[in-house]
Amino acid sequence: MTRGAGFISSANKSSKDNRNLGKIRSKASNPDGISREKNMDKADHKSIDDSIKFRNSRYTSFSRSGYFFMIMVILTLVWLVWTLFF
Repeated sequence: MTRGAGFISSANKSSKDNRNLGKIRSKASNPDGISREKNMDKADHKSIDDSIKFRNSRYTSFSRSGYFFMIMVILTLVWLVWTLFF
């Protein structure tokens, strides 16, 4: 037999141990009953708005740089065609 047989039996034992631990451990619960709705009252709306604006500005800057990159690729291809065929 190869070494794989020992690995398989070890993996089976480890899997069985993990299942048994899952039965012993208590399940996670939310004792305070904290909900998102209650936490939104505590949220700093200005910082949330600032982060949204920042992400939007990053998106527009990436899209602009994408257009610039595409224009440069097209101009390079046009230049190559021009130099090779004319």
